[in-house]
Amino acid sequence: MSLSKADAPVSMLNTGAKVVLPFVAVVLSVIYLSGGSTDGALVRFANALLTSFTLFSFILLLTLFVYGDARKRPIAPLFGMAVSVGLGTALTVFFLSQGELLMEDNGSVRAQALSNIIRFSTTAVGVGLAGMVVAGTLFASLMSGPSRTIHFEEE
Repeated sequence: MSLSKADAPVSMLNTGAKVVLPFVAVVLSVIYLSGGSTDGALVRFANALLTSFTLFSFILLLTLFVYGDARKRPIAPLFGMAVSVGLGTALTVFFLSQGELLMEDNGSVRAQALSNIIRFSTTAVGVGLAGMVVAGTLFASLMSGPSRTIHFEEE
């Protein structure tokens, strides 16, 4: 099934809506659950989004470099992800240098970036530990079942 030229903008609009909708849902749920007193929740959310984009772009840059090297074309993914990392870094520095827009009472751009990275790191460690607990629980539940032996006809 191929898309016609008239269906392409609708498809791009659907894709864009699917990307933006989860973020809007999170922000609206924070506003609703906090009773209207967000006190910088949108600023923290924007900081977390910029930091996550920049750090994950860097991680994907390394991953795609290994992939490109395995395919004997290391420059192709390297260039695209380098542009993505540069864009994320430039956006972060630009928005943090706009005065009090995203600074969260920190004195410098470097302090705010470090604060964002530390918050991201603690969240990533928490998610990683939760993943290990879930994997361990799944493994334990699979191994605690009755043992299944295979009986061969020759025995």
